[in-house]
Amino acid sequence: MVGTRQLNVSAGDETPCTEDQFLGSALKITQPKDGFRAGSDAVLLGAAVDAKAGETLLDVGAGVGTAGLCALHRIPDCQLWGIELQPELAALARLNAEKNGFAEQTSIIEADIGMRASFAGEVGPKKKPFLEAGFDHVFTNPPFYGKGRARVAKSDIKTLAHIEGSVALPEWLLFCVARAKSKGTVTVIHRADRLGDILAVLQKGCGRLKVIPLWPAQDQSAKRVIVQGIKGDKGPLELTRGLVLHEKDGRPTAVANTIAREGAALKSVM
Repeated sequence: MVGTRQLNVSAGDETPCTEDQFLGSALKITQPKDGFRAGSDAVLLGAAVDAKAGETLLDVGAGVGTAGLCALHRIPDCQLWGIELQPELAALARLNAEKNGFAEQTSIIEADIGMRASFAGEVGPKKKPFLEAGFDHVFTNPPFYGKGRARVAKSDIKTLAHIEGSVALPEWLLFCVARAKSKGTVTVIHRADRLGDILAVLQKGCGRLKVIPLWPAQDQSAKRVIVQGIKGDKGPLELTRGLVLHEKDGRPTAVANTIAREGAALKSVM
């Protein structure tokens, strides 16, 4: 994220928003001033999507669309679908796709992944019913905290984005695996202390799993991990060397800066 300016734009009629610049000002993202706010996790998730031109992408829990739009900025001619539960965030995701020039490539679905009926009438690639379609790449930044594991925020938007609701992490990830086509990728960014839970689910449907630690600084333990697997593959798990995000003085490392400001793919800098 580069900069922020106040806007006279609202998510619905009551939520004030700001416009934030990502990828060296290449993307301008409108998001709520308070509550849920996309940042470096969304950029890193978008950078981890290992897609080719013309492939289909699905962002589960899309928020205001930041991760998917970061991926579209880097990879030409892809089609992006996003699923978002909260109407305010879904509306902002559509707005962000439009003002960044990706409206024709983007479909934002307002639905609850725990309720199949909420996808009635929605379509995916090749105009198939959404829950019967397969995507080349599925990626997600699930709520980070289980029920009772974090304080409820003043903002309902932030609470729903950060604390698991009716869909716990295992069910969330199973939904993601189910949406990927055979040999498609599933990519997750989450807290490092949930790695065991993530692997327990993804290993059931994916192989050739890569675990990418994200260290805040060289002398600190990883706080985040990216896990990526290939649906239906039988290859072994790989623990990669990971990514250090900040120097000792707090400045972004050169590698992190290349992702955050230039929109580089994660695999190109590792």
